Amino acid sequence: MLPSSRLCLDRSLSVAAQHEFPSHDRQGAAPAKFCKLTLMFTIGMACITFCAAAQTPRTADGQPDIQGLYTRNGVVGLEANPPENPIDPSDKNPLSVSSRGDGLGPYPKVFGEGGTVLRGGQRGRPQRRTGIIDPEDKKLPWRPEEDAKRRDFLLHMNPPADLRHVELNARCTLPGLFQGEDNNNPYQILQRPQEVVILYDYNHTSRVIHLDGRPHLGKNIRLFMGDSVGHWEGTTLIVDTTNFNGKTAYSREIPYLSDALHTVERFTVADNNTIDYEVTIDDPVLFTKPWKVAGYFTRAPKGVESLEFACAEGSQTLVNIFGQPPQPK
Repeated sequence: MLPSSRLCLDRSLSVAAQHEFPSHDRQGAAPAKFCKLTLMFTIGMACITFCAAAQTPRTADGQPDIQGLYTRNGVVGLEANPPENPIDPSDKNPLSVSSRGDGLGPYPKVFGEGGTVLRGGQRGRPQRRTGIIDPEDKKLPWRPEEDAKRRDFLLHMNPPADLRHVELNARCTLPGLFQGEDNNNPYQILQRPQEVVILYDYNHTSRVIHLDGRPHLGKNIRLFMGDSVGHWEGTTLIVDTTNFNGKTAYSREIPYLSDALHTVERFTVADNNTIDYEVTIDDPVLFTKPWKVAGYFTRAPKGVESLEFACAEGSQTLVNIFGQPPQPK
């Protein structure tokens, strides 16, 4: 707890402790001691929240200042009873890029080590639930016919039956909201008047969140990253995103989402180095109701810089895409 927040709490407890409640003799009436404890707790928590909000640094236009370089953690998680995924390594899919004996994979090894460098020994927030948090049992509310289509689609991805079945990452598409890689490639947050900009190290992507109250784009405009508009509620940035193009994925097990996708994200300042993150995913084409995912952003150590991420379409995955090249006779 920050020192001034502790001072707020001490003062609130002192005020509550001096407040006198009348005694009640009637059966079922709350004892005065219980009322006092309840008041002390309520005032204390409200005071801590107010003080934390008051202490958060602000930009010139009054936004809570969250600028900096972060690594993201825990957003992409497995659902309960996930389907067989032939892209991941197993005896059944020796062509998987994850199975390469030379360690190259689709990208140089340094990219796989980025998360360790970025976290710089910082620990995460073990009390925070991550991955799919609603529904609690992680059984996603798939429409049965769409789940069946998804499971069949996966079985035709390695080797891909056609271009549509090539993993989107291997085609260097923009990552949408979820495929920026957890625990690895960094995100840089910048703030301009009436805007929050998120720069992805992954695949040199940028995302602009407009805070000026504008409406969403027309329905005929479809984008990989969607159209994001937001506003601040205290120290929480709430972002509403629509206008997706149906060419983004949540994970390897959920290799596509429809163009009806609608997300609501909540970026909440937890402390000077942490932003809690929640996103509600509403895709009525694939699911019967929305579901929710959680994670967090951890500030990178000072001196860490974003590196160029140059994605060459099909690089080191050409065998997966096209099969073995013809052998000379």
